[in-house]
Amino acid sequence: MTRPVLSDADRADVFRGLAHPVRRRVVLMLDKAECSAGDLRKALGLTPQGLTPQGLSQHLRVLRDTGLVRHRVEGRYRIYRVNAPALRKVQRWHQQLA
Repeated sequence: MTRPVLSDADRADVFRGLAHPVRRRVVLMLDKAECSAGDLRKALGLTPQGLTPQGLSQHLRVLRDTGLVRHRVEGRYRIYRVNAPALRKVQRWHQQLA
């Protein structure tokens, strides 16, 4: 029997991180290029009537807490990127299901 790529806790984090459609869109965008929260908000086309900056921040926090996204600080900005090693683990786990 092979050892699972992701522990039960890691799988729960992945599912929680990707549970919301906005978070899935953010991960797809960050997989292509690093972005600031402001750039993400513009690219997502989120209007003031929709997701607030605070709401996007909460989604980004969930993605960081689950290990799917990382950030670095540049001046006043946080630049977000996907955590490639974590996503590779998710991909390997997904392949085990097939």
